[in-house]
Amino acid sequence: MSLLRRSNRFGLICLCTTMTAVSPSLVVLGAPQGVFAAALPSLQATDLNSKACHLPAVGVPATVLFFVIHDCPICNRYAPEINRITEDYKSRRVACYVVYVESDFPAAQAAEHAKEYGFRCGLLRDPHHELSRSTGADVAPEAVLISSDGSVVYRGRIDDTFASFGMKRPQPTSRDLRNALDEVLAGVPVAKASAPAIGCAIPKD
Repeated sequence: MSLLRRSNRFGLICLCTTMTAVSPSLVVLGAPQGVFAAALPSLQATDLNSKACHLPAVGVPATVLFFVIHDCPICNRYAPEINRITEDYKSRRVACYVVYVESDFPAAQAAEHAKEYGFRCGLLRDPHHELSRSTGADVAPEAVLISSDGSVVYRGRIDDTFASFGMKRPQPTSRDLRNALDEVLAGVPVAKASAPAIGCAIPKD
């Protein structure tokens, strides 16, 4: 990643707290346009050791992908909640993965970042953005929930901790991903299939 891009993204903290104009190319409010009605074809990704990983995970009721950019401040602030969701749903056989989307962020550095933030889930790379395009993810952090038949049943924010640019709640009032997970595991339709995510734009090149 170029120094310019990294500097701009770190500037997000100041931009958010002062409510000044935010460059839409770096920080975006994702507005998912619904979710896929039909099951996706089997998705393929690679882990940090370049081993193929087929999605959704086999033999589990739900798979969650957390799309992240390593130096996006909002992504890093969500690391504790990503870890909590991973642990809270492990006994319910939910497979969770953090997906690094940067094309110029080597696997070794991704492993260091994952260790620094204590990620306890699977770690994937999406340097060519095939996975983010296939699932419709365009913001980091953004969560994509895939049911056992390969359908994307929820896509959007993890929760509403960030109400808008520069407005961070002490505690979320809507835990959107957890709600969707609970509904999938209960065998009922997901009531809220999408919710806007605030964060850094996922490249589409």
